[in-house]
Amino acid sequence: MPAKKKLTFEDNLTRLAQIVEQVEDSQTPLDKALALYKEGLTLATKCGEVLTGYEQEVLVLQKNAEGTFNLEAQ
Repeated sequence: MPAKKKLTFEDNLTRLAQIVEQVEDSQTPLDKALALYKEGLTLATKCGEVLTGYEQEVLVLQKNAEGTFNLEAQ
């Protein structure tokens, strides 16, 4: 059995957008909407964790007194 492809942030965000559309559709049965909502919460949490990780890796260019630039982890 092949290994599952690890979904990217963009994949998760796309799926989350699809879920929102389906949940907002008045034709979606309530039980399906609830299942989609739960899936959406899981995806939103994963996306939030990824964003937090990226935020911690952001590098800031800071010009020092000699006119050179240093990279500082933020």
